[in-house]
Order: sequence, then C-alpha cells, then structure tokens
Amino acid sequence: MNLKQLQHFVALAESGNVHKASARLSISQPALSKSIRILEEDLDVVLFDRSPRGVRLTPVGQWLLSRSFSLLSDIQQLHTEIDMIKRQANGSVRIAVGTVLCSSLIPHCLARLREVAANIDIAVESGYWDDHKHRLLNREIDFLVADSRELEDITDFDIAQLPPEPICVYVRYGHTLLKKKRPSADDLQKYPFSGLTKIPKELEKILKMHPELLPGRLSASAVSSNDFGLLRTSAALTDVLFFSPPSAVREQVRRKELVRLNLALPPQLQTHFAIVWLKDRKLSTSAELMKHTIMECAVQQFQAGTPESLRQ
Repeated sequence: MNLKQLQHFVALAESGNVHKASARLSISQPALSKSIRILEEDLDVVLFDRSPRGVRLTPVGQWLLSRSFSLLSDIQQLHTEIDMIKRQANGSVRIAVGTVLCSSLIPHCLARLREVAANIDIAVESGYWDDHKHRLLNREIDFLVADSRELEDITDFDIAQLPPEPICVYVRYGHTLLKKKRPSADDLQKYPFSGLTKIPKELEKILKMHPELLPGRLSASAVSSNDFGLLRTSAALTDVLFFSPPSAVREQVRRKELVRLNLALPPQLQTHFAIVWLKDRKLSTSAELMKHTIMECAVQQFQAGTPESLRQ
C-alpha cells in the first residue's frame, strides 16, 4: 500500500462512485479502478461492495477509512513542517548542552543538521545542568541535553534518553601504564587524574564506593575544569588519567593521542545523557528537528566510538 492508493481509496469511499471519485482525483475511471483493485490484492481483503448504483465500504473498508484520515493528516502535517523549515518559519533553536557533549556529539549534530536544513539558526550554550535548569524553566531555551541522573524528583520535564556508554580510563600514547596488560589499583595510585569540576551526584557516589579508581580523595585532581575539551587535550600531553566515554575521544584514539587502559571498571560507570524539555511546551518544528538529529547522531557516535567488547 502506498500513499497514492490510500488517497484513491479515501476519495472513492467518500464519494461512493467511481465516476465522481475519478473526477475529484483528475484521473481516469479505469486508472482508479485498477488502483483500488491492486490495493485490495496487496492487502488481501475486499474494501468495497460493488453494485450498479455505486460502491459501499465493507467492514474492513470502514476500519481502513477510519485510520486513513489520521494517516493522511500526519503526512500533510509533515509537508507543512518541511515547507516551514524551507521558508525559515520558526527557524531558530536555542539549546544548552553539557560540556562533554559539546566537545564530542554536538559538532556532528550541527554538521548533520546543516545537510538537511541549512537555514535554521542555532544557538548552543555549554555548561552544567544546574546552570541551565532555570533557563529551561523560564523558557529561555528550547531544550537542554544533560545527564538525566541530575533530574532528581523534578516532574516538569519530558526526556528522550540517549544511548548509554561505558566510561573508560584513557592515557596518553606511550604512557608507562600501557606496558602492563592489566593495571592494578596500586598502579593507578601513582598517577593523578583530570576531571570536570562537577560530576553527577550518582556518578560521584559510584566513584566513592570504588576509591581504588582514584588516587587519594575524589576531589584530588591534577587538573579540574568545566571545559571537557581542555581536559582531553591535557590528557594527551601529560601522564594524568582521563575518564571519558569512548565516543568523546574517538578522534584522539584514532590519531594515537590517547589509548584506553585495559582496566575493569564498575558496570554502573556509564553515561546517562538525555534531551530534556518542558512537559507543557510544544517544541517548534526546528527544535523537533534538532532533537531528532541529536538522537540520530548519538546512536551513530555510540556505535562508532565504543569498542565491541564494551557494548551491551
């Protein structure tokens, strides 16, 4: 069944007459009859009872007609929204994104969106969840992308969860730890680590439950920053240990700037990124397009960036 056949079916069902329906569709009567016949053959059902006075829907035909209106309406809405994007109607999006994704996923999303809707104006702010939550509540941004573990008990939001990724430990190419097939906790204690100035509370609890992963106290970082890109570059130039999801360091691994340590980490140590927006706010066409682009690219980035052995 295709869209044209569905349109032919609705026209004939509403008119009850092949002559009237073909005139309405601007096609010949034989062409309309053939289209309906092929539709019935494809579905293996009888949609119309035929008589010299016209046609009448069978029970199956009545059911299909009830579904067809919503299907055709959705398709018309899609055409309308695509036209809006082309005309730059609602053609601006303002979002806030965590610093990790701003240095990894989001640049690929912006490139992808330019391929399909180059005229949309996009503003992206980088930072932490608590810095952006109030802007979202005040409707100053369309949505944000953050770690969903930070949502806590707030019920004002809808979320679209992105694929989770394991968090691994990376070191610079040539690091002494790479000489060991499986570094121990004692080996890790010899080196400082770099980390974000804020991490999700749930992730902090996991790390505190496994003090062997960090040298000294959790707050004892060699380098701490709210700029993930800075930390990633620092890890490639020094002996610090760097915790990161695989997709966020894919290019650095490919260029042999960073290497993943063969280290067993708790399975709970993974990302929980999600797109977050207000429940009572209908996103614009452009914002919806941006949201779907982020979800599409997140799946691709996860598949490309995560070693097969780490995928669930």
